[in-house]
Amino acid sequence: MNTINGKSAASGGNATNNAAPPSCDRQRVLLPVRKRVDWPLEYDSNEALRKIAVIDTETTGLDWAKHRVIEICAASVLVNAEGRIIAIERVGTGLEYPGHPLSREISELTGLTDAMLENKVIDRDKLTPFLSECEAVLAFNSGFDRSFAEALLPDLPAMSWGCVMADVPWRKLGFENGPQNYLLMQAGRFAAEAHRAKQDVLSLIELLDHVCTDGTSIMAKVLSAIDAPAWRFEATWASYHQRDLLRDRRYRWRPDGRSGVWHKHIRGDEYQAEWEWHLSVIGHEPAVIPLPATERYRHDRSWKPVERKAKITA
Repeated sequence: MNTINGKSAASGGNATNNAAPPSCDRQRVLLPVRKRVDWPLEYDSNEALRKIAVIDTETTGLDWAKHRVIEICAASVLVNAEGRIIAIERVGTGLEYPGHPLSREISELTGLTDAMLENKVIDRDKLTPFLSECEAVLAFNSGFDRSFAEALLPDLPAMSWGCVMADVPWRKLGFENGPQNYLLMQAGRFAAEAHRAKQDVLSLIELLDHVCTDGTSIMAKVLSAIDAPAWRFEATWASYHQRDLLRDRRYRWRPDGRSGVWHKHIRGDEYQAEWEWHLSVIGHEPAVIPLPATERYRHDRSWKPVERKAKITA
C-alpha cells in the first residue's frame, strides 16, 4: 500500500473599505480538507487510544457480486476517550485492473482510466492485516463498502462496522442530510477532489473529527452507535398487501427465492416504538434478531431470514 502525503493551504480575502463585515448567517468560510502531513504525527503513547480504520472503495458498479473494486484507500486513525482524532497513523491506497475496460460513466465518476489501472493489483496480503489490526472499520456508506471490501478480502476476520451516513442523527445535529461532501461543507470544509478513494478518506476523517454544537465529535457518535445494541426486525408475518406500509416505514425488501422478508435495522431508542407499531399496524410481532456491530451493514444476500412457519390455531 502506498502512503499518501501532501500539503494544503487556505487563502483569505479583504472586504472593501465601504463594505460592512459579512454576517455569519449570510456567509461562511470553507477551509480545505487537511492532507496527511497536516495532522499531528506525534502523540502520547501512554494515553488509551482506539485504533479505527476508515475506508473508501471505487468500483466498476453497484453490485459486489458481479462488479470489482478498482481502487481502495484505508487509513488507521487514533481516537482518544473524547472521540477526537489524535493522529492519522497510516494511510494507504491501491489500484487494480478489473479485467476489462472501464465504462465511460465509471471513468468520469472516479477519475480513473484504463491506463492508470493497467497491470495494477491491490496487495491483499498487506491490506488484510492492516484492517485486522484495527478495532472497527468505518465508511461513509458501509452498506456499500463492506460488501466490496469483504469480497476483495476473503480472509478478513469478522470486524465491527460503523456507518457514518446511518449511525449519526444528522438532522438532530442541525445538518441537512446528503452526500459526504455536502455534509463536509456544512461542517466548514471542502474537498479539492471528489470520488478518488484517498481524497474521500481524508475528507471523511475531517468530517469525523468535526465537533458538533452539543460538544461531541461525529467520531464519538459513530463509536457510540457501534458500542450500542441493535437488532434486525423482520416482518415475518406481514401480508403482501402491507408492503406499502412497510416501505413507508423504511423497511427494505430481502428476496429469498419465491418468498422474502421486509426488514429494518433498529436501534435502542427505536425498539419500543417499532415493536408497538408492528402489533398495532401489521397485527403480528416481528422476528427480532440481535445485530452486533460485526453483523451490521452486511449485504442482504449474506444472511438468511427467520423461517416462516405455519401458525397453529385452536
